[in-house]
Amino acid sequence: MKMGKRLKKLIFIALFLYIFLIMAAFLSQEKLIFHPEKLPENFRFDLSEGAEEVFLNTADKEKINALFFPGAKSEVILYFHGNAGSLAGWQQIADDFTDKGYSFLIIDYRGYGKSSGEITEKGLYLDAEAAYQFLTETKGFLSGDIIIYGRSIGSGIATELASRHQTKGLVLESPFSSLKKLANQKMPFLFPSLFLQFHFDNINKLDSISCPILLIHGDDDTLIPVSHARNLYQAHSGKKKLVIIPQGTHNNLSLFEQYHETLNYSREFFLSKKE
Repeated sequence: MKMGKRLKKLIFIALFLYIFLIMAAFLSQEKLIFHPEKLPENFRFDLSEGAEEVFLNTADKEKINALFFPGAKSEVILYFHGNAGSLAGWQQIADDFTDKGYSFLIIDYRGYGKSSGEITEKGLYLDAEAAYQFLTETKGFLSGDIIIYGRSIGSGIATELASRHQTKGLVLESPFSSLKKLANQKMPFLFPSLFLQFHFDNINKLDSISCPILLIHGDDDTLIPVSHARNLYQAHSGKKKLVIIPQGTHNNLSLFEQYHETLNYSREFFLSKKE
């Protein structure tokens, strides 16, 4: 009899702890996904000659901090960075593209760096739209000269923007097929797809994208498995290319020569009619 009561008590405690874990994950999901670095308003970026810091106005009246670097080529890279840090660190990524002649625009999402606002999926999409409008309306780029680039969490923002506009190309570095699928892989015991407020359903938006898609992933990526890039590649019926970098992890792809060779080749890929 006592054993039965003790077992029931243990089951009750275990159930209570399990529900508590689910509630904690639900309430803290934004902090689990996003790791923004805030910057003071007087922070000064160490910019190369000709580069400029700008603030973009979103449709919901937020101000988004961005850095623009001019280039010799007609194309511009619209870059959406990963989930951590701010432009204080991410500005260095510009060199990988400006050295190849591209103009380059990178933004800090709402809640990051000097940008105002609270992080929501809809809000992040509005940030991307403001960046696109800045390039077309303020800088005078044609939509056909814009290459959208999304890295990691930025792949969700880049994919959404590419589904709304016809641009020259879409590059997805270390992308996920959907955030729900990734969360289910990482924490299956919590069933995160039941309560996750951020979806970033990349794979189901591919049918709305008509520009060529270039996917780059490391085969040793333990944060976002390379299977996600493969699934995206297989699901897209349009022009596409998948580059898997041996020994590449989630954060070191730019250290590989193959990565830079791929970027050099990307312009030809986006211009050619064949896959």
